Amino acid sequence: MSAHADPRTPRSHTVDIDLLRVFDTLLRVGSFTTAGKALSRTQSAVSMQLRRLEEQLGVQLVNRGTRRLGPTPEGLQLLPLARQMLGLNDKLFHDIEVTEVSGSIRIGAIEHYATRVLPVLIAEFCRLYPRIHIELHHGVSAQMHAELGAHYDLVVGIGPAGSGEGLRLSKSRVVWASTPGSTTHLQRPLPLALNPQGAMLRDWATHALDRAGIAWRVAYTSTSVSGLEAAVRAGIAVGVFREATISKRLKVLGGREGMPAMPECEVWLAAVPLPGRRAVELLEAFLIHRLRTAPG
Repeated sequence: MSAHADPRTPRSHTVDIDLLRVFDTLLRVGSFTTAGKALSRTQSAVSMQLRRLEEQLGVQLVNRGTRRLGPTPEGLQLLPLARQMLGLNDKLFHDIEVTEVSGSIRIGAIEHYATRVLPVLIAEFCRLYPRIHIELHHGVSAQMHAELGAHYDLVVGIGPAGSGEGLRLSKSRVVWASTPGSTTHLQRPLPLALNPQGAMLRDWATHALDRAGIAWRVAYTSTSVSGLEAAVRAGIAVGVFREATISKRLKVLGGREGMPAMPECEVWLAAVPLPGRRAVELLEAFLIHRLRTAPG
C-alpha cells in the first residue's frame, strides 16, 4: 500500500475495535515506537494495523512525514468517534469485570509520584476494583527499572527525553535552583544538595559542572525532594530539580548566574506485559489515561 490509503470503497462496514485503539494510541503518543511499547507490540505490527484500518475505511488517517505523527483531516474527523467507541467498549468490559478481577500489584515510583500523585489515583482505582491490592514503593528509577518483572509490576520513573524506557507521561526541563537572594551559587567549590549516588539528576548535575570546569562538593544528600528543597531554602546548597515540580519558593538559576545548561527529562511508565495479569493491564490503562492528562 502507498503512503496514501486506497480511496476505494471500504471492504467491510465492521471496524475492528483493536485497530481503533492502535489509531488512538498513535495520536496520543506521536510515534510508532512509543505506541508499540504502550500496546506491547512491535513497531511494524502497529504500522501494519494502522494500514489495515486505513484500508478498511478507504482514507489516510495519519500524516507520517512529520517528526511527531499527526492526524489528517479524515483522521481528525474519525478521532472523537473512535474514542467514543473505545470508551463504550471499555465500559462494557469494565461493568462485567469490576467485581471479578483480583490480584496483587507492586508499583515502584519516583518520590514526587509516590507521595503526591499516585496515592489518590490508587485509592480511586481500588474503589473501582476492590479485589485488587496494590503496594506502592518509591526509589531510584534505574534501580526500579532493573527490577521490573522481578520485584515490580509497574514502574513510574524518570529518564532522558526520548530514552524509550517506557511510555512517556510528561516532559520537563531540569533546572538549578537556590533560595531567592542567595549567593550560594557563587561559592567555590559549589555546594550541592543531591540525591544519593546512582540517581539520574545527581549524575547530570555533576557531569555538567565537570564539563563547565566548576568545582563542586556535596553539602546535603537525601532521597526526598522535600528534604533537598529544605536544604536549598536554608541557603546551604544549590539544588537540581525537574522544573515541572519545583517549589515556587525557590529561584531558578541559568546561564546568567553562570550555571551550565541541563537537558530535558521525561517521566515514563513501564509495565510487565505478562499473560493472564488482567489486574496489571487494568491498572496500566487507568494510570496512562489519568497521568497523561495530569501536570508533573
